[in-house]
Amino acid sequence: MGESGRALPVAVSATAAGVPAPRAGEVDPATELELARRWADEADRHGQQAELLAQRPALLPTWSPLARAVAVYLGCAGISVVLMLVLGLASDVGVVGFGTLVAWMCAGLPAVALVGGWLVLSRWGRPAVGAAAPPRYPVLGFLLCFLAVPLAYCGYLLLVRTLR
Repeated sequence: MGESGRALPVAVSATAAGVPAPRAGEVDPATELELARRWADEADRHGQQAELLAQRPALLPTWSPLARAVAVYLGCAGISVVLMLVLGLASDVGVVGFGTLVAWMCAGLPAVALVGGWLVLSRWGRPAVGAAAPPRYPVLGFLLCFLAVPLAYCGYLLLVRTLR
């Protein structure tokens, strides 16, 4: 009929298909069991190491939760201080009014720093595995952010007044 172009499948030998040939000689079952036990022990050890690493947070994994929170909140407060200095320079030029500067300095930027620190600790301060989230120390964050930013501005004012 019209199917002369199709050929029947041809059997291929096992070695030609990529299957390894049987080993020469007799294999000692005790040796094979010992090798399998060693590989299983090594796999268990690697699994335990992976579990330990997964129980550590991505952000500053060797630090304690308190030290991590202090570093994050102070870092966010530092970013807010830089923004506050930009606002201070804009106030000196006349782009931003004094009321706006005081509002952002006393409430806006510290609140942004607190929320930013809270979000950073929520995302990168918790371990990948484990249901318990580490403490984020919101009271400490509030104190650090709402004290550091205005105090830094006061320090900036004192520095500028002293150097003039």
